[in-house]
Amino acid sequence: MENKQINTKTNPCKNYKIERKSKLMILNKFLFVSIFISGIFFVITINDLSIKGFVLQDMKKQVSDLSSENRNVELRIMELESFDSIAKRANEMKMVRVDKIDYISLTKEDVAMK
Repeated sequence: MENKQINTKTNPCKNYKIERKSKLMILNKFLFVSIFISGIFFVITINDLSIKGFVLQDMKKQVSDLSSENRNVELRIMELESFDSIAKRANEMKMVRVDKIDYISLTKEDVAMK
């Protein structure tokens, strides 16, 4: 009977080794999960940055195109507002120059009042 008791008792050295192995297994699993999650986060972040880079590049191109278009519109406005352009269009519409301007002078009696 004493023999059985000795066999059932565990050796303290073996307990320490088993406990150490289980702690190392837990640490290994934790490190693996941490590295895996960090990797996923890294891939998502890089993907997001590359997408933002493409969007930024497209927006810079749009800004460039709109600036060019704005310059062209401003040049067209200046061209149409020039005296030569206005005079040419006035002649095309058969408008004549005004030599003398007569103004109507009104008195208080000529204006309707409430």
